[in-house]
Amino acid sequence: MGRFAYTAIDPKGRETSGVISAASETAARAGLERKRLLPVALREAAGEQTPESAADRAALRTGARQGHLSLRQRLMVTQQLAVLIEAAAPVDEALAMTAAQQEDAKTRRILREVHAGVLEGLRLGEALSRHPRSFPGLYRAAVAGGERSGRLGRTLRQLADYLLKAEKIRTKIITASIYPIALMVVALGVVSALMIFVVPTLSEQFVSLGQELPIVTRALMGVSWFLSQFWPLLLGLGAGLAAVAAMLLRQTPVRRAVDRFFLTAPGLGRQVKAINASRFVRAVALLTASGAPVLDSVRAARDAVDHLIVRDAIAGIAEQIEQGEPLSRAMRASGAFPMMTSYMAASGENAGELPAMLERAADQLDQDLEAFTDTALGLLEPAIILAMGAMVAGIVLAIMTPILELNRMALG
Repeated sequence: MGRFAYTAIDPKGRETSGVISAASETAARAGLERKRLLPVALREAAGEQTPESAADRAALRTGARQGHLSLRQRLMVTQQLAVLIEAAAPVDEALAMTAAQQEDAKTRRILREVHAGVLEGLRLGEALSRHPRSFPGLYRAAVAGGERSGRLGRTLRQLADYLLKAEKIRTKIITASIYPIALMVVALGVVSALMIFVVPTLSEQFVSLGQELPIVTRALMGVSWFLSQFWPLLLGLGAGLAAVAAMLLRQTPVRRAVDRFFLTAPGLGRQVKAINASRFVRAVALLTASGAPVLDSVRAARDAVDHLIVRDAIAGIAEQIEQGEPLSRAMRASGAFPMMTSYMAASGENAGELPAMLERAADQLDQDLEAFTDTALGLLEPAIILAMGAMVAGIVLAIMTPILELNRMALG
């Protein structure tokens, strides 16, 4: 009876490690599956050493904890590995060539450490577990599935497509947000400059005249005085509130409440569902295409979703699938995904083409999200301009009213 150190994903999508006794590696994998664990790394254990301590010691020896790959770097590496392995290059040679092509020293170091693990006899999925921040559980689960099914090159190409679409969505959202954010900053800057530097000078002139000022002008002068006297305090208070908000959002109960609010918010909730549904079904499509069972794929795909309420729903979906429900029916019962997604999943199950239909559903969700983003930004930009114009017009009106009154009195 041998002992095998493993790294696996539990039913809640969390990564766990341990040691299992079994007659062979195949028996060890079967034992983990009976425990409802999806293995992503499995190797013969040496003595009583646990996989966590082994990984930690290897990381400390190689410096594996120094930095990690960004999404863009992971995409580039995956694309290069996919091309080489699909061209029949051995895994160790593909890793060595990919590492040699990297200009970034950090990326080159990480790939060389993965390459060293493969040379030591580890499978690629197991060697990748030395860098869990660079290669998350979903990534390693897909690679492990590709290795088991003998379709590693195809799986890496599908992983590259998955990462490329995730990068496109991220870039689209960031790029689309730059202009309205810049516009809001400029608008607030202009109004603040008027209130802090221009209005106080004019206020002194009005006060020196001893004239009864309109209520709008007096209100503007009061706000201007407050801002000019306390703007450093207000900036500090704003920074403090932002820091407190960031700290609170790291607390699970607070984040769960915020996620629930966005999921149920009118109009916005539908888009939140679409974003998370796209990530989930695309991940399930990737994993099932690599040869992983649907139940294991659902559990591992939970790692692709950040929204806590949706993650809870995915855990419920996994439980229903384990009880014999099909994926489509479990998704529909959860209420956390658009109905279109569950209908397309049902079509894929009936036709025996679940990965392809889930991929198509994710593409449709991404297209809908892009259209919504373009429409929302198209409405937001003129709204910001109108709001800025209204604020400036209000300031000008409050200033001009007493001036016009003085002119009227001077003309008799």
